[in-house]
Order: sequence, then structure tokens, then C-alpha cells
Amino acid sequence: MTGRAVHPWSGTAGAAGRAWRDLAAHWRRPSAPAAPLWPLWVALAVLTVSALIPIGLVLDDKTARAALRLDPDFIHVFGAISQMGKSHWLFALSVLAVVAGLFLRDKAKGSRRRAAWGLVASRGLYFFAVMAFSGITVQIVKHVVGRARPYLIDLDGPFHFDFFSLRAVEASFPSGHTTTVFAALAALTLLWPRLGPAFLIVALPVAASRIILGAHYVSDVVGGACLGLASALVVARIFARRRIAFTLAPGVIVPRPRGCKSSGKRRNLTNHH
Repeated sequence: MTGRAVHPWSGTAGAAGRAWRDLAAHWRRPSAPAAPLWPLWVALAVLTVSALIPIGLVLDDKTARAALRLDPDFIHVFGAISQMGKSHWLFALSVLAVVAGLFLRDKAKGSRRRAAWGLVASRGLYFFAVMAFSGITVQIVKHVVGRARPYLIDLDGPFHFDFFSLRAVEASFPSGHTTTVFAALAALTLLWPRLGPAFLIVALPVAASRIILGAHYVSDVVGGACLGLASALVVARIFARRRIAFTLAPGVIVPRPRGCKSSGKRRNLTNHH
């Protein structure tokens, strides 16, 4: 036989290289014009904090002490539900979507099929970015705030803060599980708006489980939900400005990159003016 032997991974490496160049080209494009949103985000942050204070004062102490009196079997059920708020399996699914989308995109014949599998990959990448952004952000906030966990309520009370603490027992605010599940909820709802209520049905029990298990106060959970929702919107806007997974249009984020026709109606998800 003559000719050079072809390494079995050469095709995969070539597909990955082409995908990387395509993504880099999207990222280097001039961003779509959009008005700065920092005044809106500052206003929303102030509003969130203003809502969290009365929630904490009214509910945190009562619910934390009530959780201590719950039946162990009931707590055990919600311990299983709480596992859905861990991010590792969501990261795994997003990586699988990216890899499968890129592989099948490279093998597909015809521009329509290539575009469809490319969209799968770009959505997987968006979901991965949301999980990473929300996960890093919640860990930073947790350790800056340094709020004591509810099981220390008799020792420290419900409003003990040790700022810039690295101890796990002082990482109550905000709830990491709730941040993860609401970031996933918001990301999936931005991609498939009609399925939003179904995603919410999954997210709410996970959030409730963190209170029932005595791991977080009510205000921790509400804060985590707000942070998760904001994370998905921030990353979606960044991607939309570069036409990756989304398109940024006046007043809307469309869950399709430019060039793909959308069969659904555009939804006014965030105001850019």
C-alpha cells in the first residue's frame, strides 16, 4: 500500500478546528448596536435588594425554625429533589450538545442540515456559558457576603454576616442550587419560550428543597433565583450581539442566529432602548 496513514482522530480534529474558526469569526464581528443596559441593571439590583430585606425580616426566622421541626421522611424526599440543582450534570449535557452538534454538522449534507446542527452546538455553548457565568458569580457573592447558614440560627441568629469569609457554613446567600436551576430555567425559556411553565415546575421544588433541608433562608433562595435569571439574560445579550444562538433586534432577543428563519413569534424578552 502507498500513501500516508490517516490518523483516526484527524477527521474529528479537523471538524473541531473548523468549528473553532467559525466561532472566532462570529466573535470578531462588530457587535450589533445596542443601548447600554447598566442603568437598568443597577435599578433592578436596587429593587431586588429592597425586596429581599422585607422578605428576610418577615420570613427567614420563621421558616428556618419550622424546617427544623419537619418530619425526617419528608426532608429525605426533598433531599433527592435538591440534587437536580447541582450543576455537574447540566454542564455534561451542554458539552454533549456542543460536541454532538459540531460532529453532526461536519457530517451533514446540505446547508439546511448543517445550519440546524450548528444551531444545536451554539445553543449548547450558550447553556454552558450560562452555567459557568452563574456558577462563578454565585460563588463570589457567597463568600463576599458570608451569611451564616440556617442551622446556626440558635448560635448566630438569622442575620449574621462575616464578610469575605471562605467557610462553607457562612456561604448561605445566595442559594447556589437555586441560582443554577433558575439560570437553567431562564436559559431554556429564552431558547424555547413556550416551554417556560414546564421548566418552572421543575425549578420551584428545587428552590423549596433548599429551605426544607435547612441549607438556606427564604431570602437566600429568592436572591439565587434573581441571580440565575439575570445570568441567563446577560449571557444571551452577549451572544445575541455576536449572532451566536440568538439575534439582537430592536427591543427583542430572538432565539435564532441571523440567517435562520424562526417559525415562532418574536418575544419581547428584554428592552434595549
